[in-house]
Amino acid sequence: MNEPWIERWQEGRTGWHEPTGNGNLQAHWKWSGRRVLVPMCGKTVDLLWLEQQGNEVVGVELSEIAVLAFFEENGIEYESVDGSLPGYQAVGRQISLYCGDYFNFTDGPFDAHYDRGALIALQADLRPRYARHTSSLLTDDAAQLVITVEYDQAVCDGPPFSLVSEEVTGHWPRLQRHAVIDDTENAPPKFLEAGLEVIHEVVWIAS
Repeated sequence: MNEPWIERWQEGRTGWHEPTGNGNLQAHWKWSGRRVLVPMCGKTVDLLWLEQQGNEVVGVELSEIAVLAFFEENGIEYESVDGSLPGYQAVGRQISLYCGDYFNFTDGPFDAHYDRGALIALQADLRPRYARHTSSLLTDDAAQLVITVEYDQAVCDGPPFSLVSEEVTGHWPRLQRHAVIDDTENAPPKFLEAGLEVIHEVVWIAS
């Protein structure tokens, strides 16, 4: 499971990275004072935005290249910290990143959860395990903002994978379908080359 993602970071094939952050996070996130779990975070600047809203932010990422790039590209000093995985704490900031297999990360609990690219990056057989593990790290009333995509997988296949509503709520029953946005102009090139005409980004919220 892990090797292809490590190779993509090594080769710089990270088309899913959003240099300016995710607009739907910025439009729909409404919580502060939370400890926020961000699984499979890459080097997303969403971590910075979440901290700026007054949250403690904890990301987990498989690739050390991505973790170190986050700190270096944003000019943030860091120091090593202990945890269930090797960790890095931003000096004077409320951001920590842990590097390794997400399924081995156990440093909960968290009262908030943000997922933009984790659930939709996983094959169908891994998604239930991912959701169960994430739930084990969250408090019962944790806030959640989960972003999925919907498109015709008969035209092309992921990642990112298209998820139907029933699957999403099957993983996290508290989630409510909050917003649907046409994201076709930002679709991966392979989707457009295959002839995909529309892709929607779906925002799910539990509060």
